[in-house]
Amino acid sequence: MYEHPSASVRSLIGGVLACAALVLAAIGIGGDFPLSDDWSYAYAVRSLCVDGELRMLPWTGASLVLQAWYGALLCKLFGFSFEVLRASTVAMATAGAIGFALLLNEAGIRGRVAALAIATVGLSPLYVNLAFTFMTDVPFTVLCIWSGWLYVRGLRRGETAALIAGAVVCSAALLIRQHGLFLAAAAIGASLWPGPTAARSRLRTAAAAGLAPILVFIAFHVWLFAIHGAPSGVQNKVAEVGLFSVVGVGNLAFRAVEYLGLLLLPIAAAQAGTVWRDAPGRLAAVGTVLGAAALFLYARDGELMFYLPYVLHDLGLGALTLRDTLFLGEDPPLHVGVGLGVTLSLASTAAASVLVTAYWTAMDRRPTAPHAFLIYALALLVAGSLLHVAFYFDRYLLPALPFAVAAALLCLPISRVGSGSWLAAALLAWWAVAGTHDSLEWNRARFAAIAALEREGFDAREIDGGVEYNAWHLADRLGDWPTTEEVRRGQPATRKSWWWVVDDRFIVSFRPLRGYDVRDSIGYSRWLVPGTGRVLVLERETVPPRPGPSNGPVPLSTR
Repeated sequence: MYEHPSASVRSLIGGVLACAALVLAAIGIGGDFPLSDDWSYAYAVRSLCVDGELRMLPWTGASLVLQAWYGALLCKLFGFSFEVLRASTVAMATAGAIGFALLLNEAGIRGRVAALAIATVGLSPLYVNLAFTFMTDVPFTVLCIWSGWLYVRGLRRGETAALIAGAVVCSAALLIRQHGLFLAAAAIGASLWPGPTAARSRLRTAAAAGLAPILVFIAFHVWLFAIHGAPSGVQNKVAEVGLFSVVGVGNLAFRAVEYLGLLLLPIAAAQAGTVWRDAPGRLAAVGTVLGAAALFLYARDGELMFYLPYVLHDLGLGALTLRDTLFLGEDPPLHVGVGLGVTLSLASTAAASVLVTAYWTAMDRRPTAPHAFLIYALALLVAGSLLHVAFYFDRYLLPALPFAVAAALLCLPISRVGSGSWLAAALLAWWAVAGTHDSLEWNRARFAAIAALEREGFDAREIDGGVEYNAWHLADRLGDWPTTEEVRRGQPATRKSWWWVVDDRFIVSFRPLRGYDVRDSIGYSRWLVPGTGRVLVLERETVPPRPGPSNGPVPLSTR
């Protein structure tokens, strides 16, 4: 089954390795602290590494076990630290970009078009930012890519061994996030795609592609629910299915399409001319529907891009998990506002219109089984992400991204990559690298400030250091978990932050808060908008606070 990659593939892999080294040098993995929700996954790693027992916090909703085991192995070798875990994800992300080069080559996408596709995925803001965490999104996506390559190879060449290998890798993906089952379903569907082979042969192909993931999915959930005990995070995910409504899912689907339009902007720019020439009526129809939906959402809720929370935000990347931004719902410390929102909404809608029209036009032709697999994988991974009806985050779309790119290029092949596509790819790459650099830098400043408080003898029970700090130090010890309503943005300033804050004598914040004095201000270097950002350490006033709600943001006129 193995064969040496061609010279063109080797050059693409060399480019991937060079870019990965540059990105790593620019951002760095330094900082022994959690980011986003990876404290929950690191807890499972530490329990395995230190105690030899897999323990998952109630917060955990992903299947996780494979990631916990390889994380524990690394920590046995190098010692437990978030830097080791972060480095493992960066290495996985690099492997994912290499796997995507192989998938594209197997699908017949080569040369500059393949280079553009790899840049669109490997230097995507979602991919780069999440690569510098221990979140499950990138490891899961990487295994989906490698499984996808093997599935495409097996379907194209009729190699049963490749299909079985793809099924094994897909099973591994299932043990990080349950949504790997959707990739297996795509492979089964493509295997059964009508073709010249007999029906019995197609059934054997489907079994080779899907039997192992189905058995692993069943065995894992029997173990999880009957033996280990399912964390409440998993139970909550199951319960979310009961919140399903056609209108709600349609709303989320529109947002998902808009985000994929933004992330695939370089591909859409290359295809726009052909789509306009060959299918102007369909393009106008799709653009009208998406544009009307965007206008309706703006008229009803005043919403513009960014429609979904988590990684992508106005003039930045990465979860903003401090009291002022997450709990009180204040804007990011730097933001443009409506101007950027309108620009990105228009660009996303235009790009999404081109891509949807390209997919639609391809339905006029009879796709091959590998092509059908890529389309099914895109559709099912996006549909699977919509099961998160209570909290729908932009990062849930990352696994669909490589399949969206490959499917788009097969639906409407492009022979030439123009300057507009490279410019779009360069802008997204700059946003990815600079935004992730800035995200790591403000977190380094945050945890340096907290470390200074700890050196003075203050305890985590006296500090509101943001979600990751309090969760890592106190969540398991306190044993209480917030409700769905408590974790939503825009809470009253009279309440303490929901993330296991015992006493908020000290608060780490991007801005001053009413009732608090600024005790310290720590600067950090900013690249996306060049300059110096600030993280503040606030201490509760010892004199009666000024009139107004406690802990609320200070009006701009008094800052």
